[in-house]
Amino acid sequence: MKTIASCFISLMCALPLAAQRSLAGEDGPDKATARENPVSTVPYESGKSSISTCEDRWSNFLPILGKEACERGYVLPRPFGVSLGYMHQEQPFDVGDVLVNGVDVKNPGLAVVNEVQNEESTITLRFDAWILPFWNVYGILGRTEGDADGPLMVNLAPIFPGLCKLTDNNCQIDTKFELDYTADVTGFGTTIAGGYKDFFGMIDVNRTNANLDISTTDAEATVVSSRIGWNGKLGGFTGVLWVGAMYQEIEQTLDLEIDIGDNLVDVEIEQSTAEPWNYLIGGQWDINRSFAVLAEFGFGERSSQMLNITYRF
Repeated sequence: MKTIASCFISLMCALPLAAQRSLAGEDGPDKATARENPVSTVPYESGKSSISTCEDRWSNFLPILGKEACERGYVLPRPFGVSLGYMHQEQPFDVGDVLVNGVDVKNPGLAVVNEVQNEESTITLRFDAWILPFWNVYGILGRTEGDADGPLMVNLAPIFPGLCKLTDNNCQIDTKFELDYTADVTGFGTTIAGGYKDFFGMIDVNRTNANLDISTTDAEATVVSSRIGWNGKLGGFTGVLWVGAMYQEIEQTLDLEIDIGDNLVDVEIEQSTAEPWNYLIGGQWDINRSFAVLAEFGFGERSSQMLNITYRF
């Protein structure tokens, strides 16, 4: 009968290094799978439960149950990681409330703001640790630069009747707004992953907060992604290839100042993602047990490109 520990170990993570050794059959453990790549320093399981893949390192206290796993022939990623990443994405945003000097002008029909196009680039520094062989937690620090643009039509006459009667005051606004913004980003997340032989699956959830310099409120984002893929070697390539899907739930507020005559009017536009889902394809090259390079592309109404380099220790 399997123990709880061995049941946990059977869910080993495939990203970023280890493929699953095969389970024992009726005739005993599988023979060597010959997945070792002679031109790579990244090890793979032999398929033999008697061959240990343990490293003698100071960081061996994580993951919990990691020693039991490597003694059974599993190859685990080193427990701690530091990643430097770049991500660029473009997507449409739906518009919620439109406030002029704190007054809602969208619901009475005084304002019309169609879909807003948003483009941004983010640089992140990520710190992670494998707590269990299949469970990773991480923190994120980053910097975002972006721009948003869209049509804006507002009739201010019912709100400022006296002001709008004055000469040269344009209270019927029909324009296109363009905003540039920056933000510091902080966040945290977790990953659950498992694999069998050369194949793996994973689910990642993270929550981030961005203090937009053009808004009185922070932008909050919840991102859930799932990937399935293959882990092995192709010639001189040792690493991982995958497909997946990503869900993003983002809420943010854009602040504008519009000139009507000699007066400035504050306009707030609340936004949320128009299409939360897009599809992913990506890969990771494991240079050695310490360094890996990752690239991923997103398709759909939201397009994205991500590049990441990781050092594990």
